[in-house]
Amino acid sequence: MEEKIVEALENVEPWQRVPTSIDGVFLIKTPEKGGNKTIMAEINPLNERRMPMKRRGLFLRQSVELEKFLEVLENESMVELLKALDAVSNKSVATTPEGVKPLEI
Repeated sequence: MEEKIVEALENVEPWQRVPTSIDGVFLIKTPEKGGNKTIMAEINPLNERRMPMKRRGLFLRQSVELEKFLEVLENESMVELLKALDAVSNKSVATTPEGVKPLEI
């Protein structure tokens, strides 16, 4: 797999998305720093037109990053929070960014 990744990114410009066989996962080659090549995986689910849902997705360089994000995403409180956001987003709510404090979930 390592050889395929290197080959796929050989003639790619920095920050160019390279699709993979996993829907919603792209490879990104970043600019070299001190001769070191950095490659990241971008997770950006596809919409019904098979286009990335967001302009930029979640960029990961190491498997430990994925593990940590999965811990947060699999937290039941996170699901509840997003459902509440869905409900609030459908109502007109005025918010003030000044003096915003963390919300206890």
